[in-house]
Amino acid sequence: MEKEQGKADSTCIHKALAELKKVQDFINQADIPYFGKMFSKLVGVDTIPFSLYTEDGKLIITGIDKDPCGTAASFKTSYFRIEDLDEKSGCATISLLRPLCICGKNDHSCCKILVLKRTDTCVKVDVTCICAIQCIDIDLLKRKIIIEPKW
Repeated sequence: MEKEQGKADSTCIHKALAELKKVQDFINQADIPYFGKMFSKLVGVDTIPFSLYTEDGKLIITGIDKDPCGTAASFKTSYFRIEDLDEKSGCATISLLRPLCICGKNDHSCCKILVLKRTDTCVKVDVTCICAIQCIDIDLLKRKIIIEPKW
């Protein structure tokens, strides 16, 4: 019985990710007659950020991104963007969003995150291992970190 319940849960997660991808693709690709790509300009982002949960809690993945100086920097994140969904394998390809605090440093605490930065790091996740999905505020993708000098 437990196996059947797990299968139903993964089907729900797969459907939720498919819906999320559909909306994200609409934002990016909708070409409205007479107005063009107005919808994506209105929304101001091309990503719908989300977190994934397993039986052990929030899924956290380590990734690598380039810092402003061009040096590779490692970071941990629990914030993602859906890139692709494979019906046959039941896997989702997600890209990692790098959480940054006011100082521009990596910060994993939800309360301290000022910006979620898109990265090129992608991973495949087995959807059957996911118990829940939670969408995150898209405003975290639109903020700019501006640090003014003290004097």
